[in-house]
Amino acid sequence: MNDKVLYGGSMVLGALALIILVANVCLINGNRNLQTTLAQRQTFINNAPGMNQINQALVQALAQASVNDEDKDIRDLLAAQGITVKPKGDKGEKIEKEKKK
Repeated sequence: MNDKVLYGGSMVLGALALIILVANVCLINGNRNLQTTLAQRQTFINNAPGMNQINQALVQALAQASVNDEDKDIRDLLAAQGITVKPKGDKGEKIEKEKKK
């Protein structure tokens, strides 16, 4: 009788250990996927200041072109993005970003 109890107990503990092993492997794979996603997002955040400079230069060039060529379409495009262009005589343009609340 004692051997049957030991055998049954060891089988239950072995099955439990196997279930815990499978759960651990699944959690490790899930964590790897999350780490990969997080690393991609962090790379994007790290590259954002460089892209911000490019975006600022692009907005400046578009605003200058809209003032020089009196292009209403470019002004409308910038206005749709919340940027107003106000010419300052012959010195160039003034660009203001509207705060969206």
